[in-house]
Amino acid sequence: MKHNRKTLVKIGAVVAAGLGAAAFAVGTVGANADEATTDGDFDAQIIGGQPAADGQFPWTVALADAGDPSFNFCGGSLIAEDVVLTAAHCTEGSAAGDIVVRHGDTDITQTDVYDVSEIVVADGFNGSTMVNDWSLIKLAEPISGAETLPLTEEDTKDWGTLTVIGWGTTESGSMSQDLLYVDVPYISDGDCSGAYGSEFDAATMICAGDLENGGVDSCQGDSGGPLISEDGVLVGIVSWGYGCAEAGNPGVYANVGLLYDDITAALATL
Repeated sequence: MKHNRKTLVKIGAVVAAGLGAAAFAVGTVGANADEATTDGDFDAQIIGGQPAADGQFPWTVALADAGDPSFNFCGGSLIAEDVVLTAAHCTEGSAAGDIVVRHGDTDITQTDVYDVSEIVVADGFNGSTMVNDWSLIKLAEPISGAETLPLTEEDTKDWGTLTVIGWGTTESGSMSQDLLYVDVPYISDGDCSGAYGSEFDAATMICAGDLENGGVDSCQGDSGGPLISEDGVLVGIVSWGYGCAEAGNPGVYANVGLLYDDITAALATL
C-alpha cells in the first residue's frame, strides 16, 4: 500500500492496538492532531539507522502539534534562520497556529519550541500523486546563529550514497526519541520507474534505498525531513513509499534540484 511518511496519530496508541506501519492513514495535522482523516492512503521512519551525534545535523527540525508539542509528526530542514523546508503533505490544510517547530538537540524531548507565522504550500501540490511535495514554514522569530542547510541546484546527477535523517518510527514501531540517520543508495529514475511505474514522477521526485535487499529507509514520522548528499547539501525531502525498507520499494523524495527555482522563488516572498 502506498503511504506518505507523516505520523497522523500518536504512535503509542496505534502500537497498543496492534497495528503495523502500513495501517497509518493520510490526514491533516492541526489542532486535533491525534485524529486522522482518510483522504488518501499514501507510508515515513528511519529503518536500519543509528543515533546522530550532537551537532552532526544541526539544521534538522521536527514539526509538532501546537496543542501538544510533545507530539511530533514530521521533519524538516532549516534553510534560513527563520525558514523551514518540509513536505507539503505535512502542512497542507494547517494554519500557522496549528504547528510549532522543534530544534536544537538530537533528543527530541530537549529541543526548543518555536512558533510559526506563515506556511506556504507548493503550487500544484497533489496529495494523491504527491507531485510537488514541498512546503515552506516561516518562524515567528529567527533562530539566531543557527546553522542552515544549503539546497542543491543539481537537477540530474548520480548521487551515489545519500543520508536520510529523522525522529520517525523505527523497527520497533515507536517514534524515536533520538535523532537517527541512515545511508541509502541513490536509485536512478529508470530503476525507480521500474519499481513504481507512472506513480514515480521524474520531473519532481528522486528515489533512494536498497532496491534489491531493502532494510534501510525513512518511515512514519520522517516526512518532510532531509535527504542529503555526502558533501552536505539537501537533495530530497522525505515524501512517500510502499511500506518502509521493503525490497523492490525504495523511498521516494521530492527532488530539490528539480524544484529549486520554485522553492527559492517562494522563499523570496517570505
